[in-house]
Amino acid sequence: MNRIRIGKRLLSGITLIMLLPIGEVLAQEAGKKDITHSKSLSGALAGYQLAYEDDFNGNSLNKADWFYRHGNKKLGGGFNRSENVSIVSKDGVGYLDIAYKKDTDYNNDGVADLSGGGVISTKAFGYGYYEARIKFYKGSKGLHESFWNHGLALNVNDTGDMIFSEAVKRDLRPTDNVAIEIDAIELDSYMNLGKTNYWFNKKACDCTSESTAAAFNRFDASYMDLDQWINVGFEWLPGMVKYYINGVERYRYSFTTPSYAAMEVWLTALANTLWFKGEPLPDASMKVDYFRYYHKPTYANLIGNNSFEFDGAATETVRNWIIYDGIYDNEKTDGCRVVYDGTAYEGKGYLQQDGKSSVPYIASKYQLDYIPNSTYKLTAWIKRSAGMQKATMEVLQPGAKTLSVNIPPATQWTKITLENITVGSNTATVVFNTTGADGEWLKIDKVELFDMTVKNPVKQWPLIVQELEDGYSESGPFRGSFNFSPHEGGIWGNAVKGYNSSSIRMSNGDAGLFAQWSPVIPAKGNYDVYIYKPVSKDADSNAKIEIKYDGGTTVKYLDYTAGQAGWVFLGNYKFTEGKTNYIRNYVNTKDKKILADAIAVTPTGEKAPTLE
Repeated sequence: MNRIRIGKRLLSGITLIMLLPIGEVLAQEAGKKDITHSKSLSGALAGYQLAYEDDFNGNSLNKADWFYRHGNKKLGGGFNRSENVSIVSKDGVGYLDIAYKKDTDYNNDGVADLSGGGVISTKAFGYGYYEARIKFYKGSKGLHESFWNHGLALNVNDTGDMIFSEAVKRDLRPTDNVAIEIDAIELDSYMNLGKTNYWFNKKACDCTSESTAAAFNRFDASYMDLDQWINVGFEWLPGMVKYYINGVERYRYSFTTPSYAAMEVWLTALANTLWFKGEPLPDASMKVDYFRYYHKPTYANLIGNNSFEFDGAATETVRNWIIYDGIYDNEKTDGCRVVYDGTAYEGKGYLQQDGKSSVPYIASKYQLDYIPNSTYKLTAWIKRSAGMQKATMEVLQPGAKTLSVNIPPATQWTKITLENITVGSNTATVVFNTTGADGEWLKIDKVELFDMTVKNPVKQWPLIVQELEDGYSESGPFRGSFNFSPHEGGIWGNAVKGYNSSSIRMSNGDAGLFAQWSPVIPAKGNYDVYIYKPVSKDADSNAKIEIKYDGGTTVKYLDYTAGQAGWVFLGNYKFTEGKTNYIRNYVNTKDKKILADAIAVTPTGEKAPTLE
């Protein structure tokens, strides 16, 4: 294996990093012409460093880096099996092959079952740029192919082989690492339709800035030549995800969800006959030439579930954290618990480590894999009982001295800090370590780790808010433009499309209905506003567009029945900070539809939206 070692909802020592020369030759597949491609990033992605890669060379999967997606229960109409995953190699150069088969009776009903499979990373990846080079199978219906980020958990069906369960039993991985799902691509074989997705796996709460719904786009994939290998990528930034095909940005989503956690990477091909009836042709498979992850210093808290209240319930598992409780084969988080008693420092919940005389110590750990080598600052808010024998906040690194600060007894929330943390191994573990008798306790809230070399967040312009993502709302009955009906194969060939061939939302003809976009404005100032205009003969030729800004409201009118689809400039407006400003698109003509897709906001003089 040629790699840098630095260290769904279900249907994600010091080593010198070196970018290898442009033009490294990799085999497309056995018996076909070799393809040359580069590991360098350019344009908007310049500045990232290669942090991890697997070129899937050699003769077998590297099980130190990947779990199999393997289960004994049918999912989506088929089974996921480790035997469907192989490394196909010629002269030491190869690719990951995930076969689509119908040759084995897995459930003993006398009929051969459909099967697929996949691999899931053993480590978690956070903010950065992800890329996989994929040859999609398109020969027949029935294979759901995807490249995505999602956490692993014991209570999630069909997530991994027993190696993952063993890691949890040994307190080496979180019991539940589920938080966010980012789908770089979901593509069903034989269907000319793809999907990108951002999914926030948090239960509903009274938070003002959280979105519990998926932000996603189905898109016409006709611009992708599925006969060729395709580079699929996504850039995960604080507050935004950008999606790329062959190095070209195609979509972006903005969001304001405050919770974050690094997630595992999934490369999977699911036999999905519940939606698309089909049979595999001979040698049917999804092929992956490589997976690469790039990182750079980022202005963001790198601690996942840092306020310990992901599900809004005191009974929740301590999500995203590894809990060492001194007991092998205990797949719960005994010794640490989420508490909701109205006394949290931030929000509703906090983490409590209870004293336990029967074990040497209790530890709550947050593992940081593949983070940039840099200087960090760690802070947390704590309370501690006077009788706790030992309590420390620590940072561990391979081959380096443990950095530690003692946590004093405190009846009020007290901030503790570890400064000048020099990470030189691209990995670190944050640990709260306690030793104490039964009845003693340590309470922890708002844990933050920031890269101190990044002083200000990088603003991403233009800010685009699309339908069904955070900041978008509807006042009445709407439906998707693709009129997606999976049991009938779907209808999208003549569908009305938004920017980058994405889906849009359509209202019925009731007058007064509106779609609304409320972008999160980072600072008070003047902004240019655009709206994306799809075109349809059934749409309103005199749609009312209302812009609410600092100091008033402006109304404009737009004809959605004529002209070219594209971005329309609505004017320059003074916006207040936050989500108090909005753009509304009203039905203004009886029995006509409004078409809702996207708005874009950019500071005066900044680059206008160009994604088409």
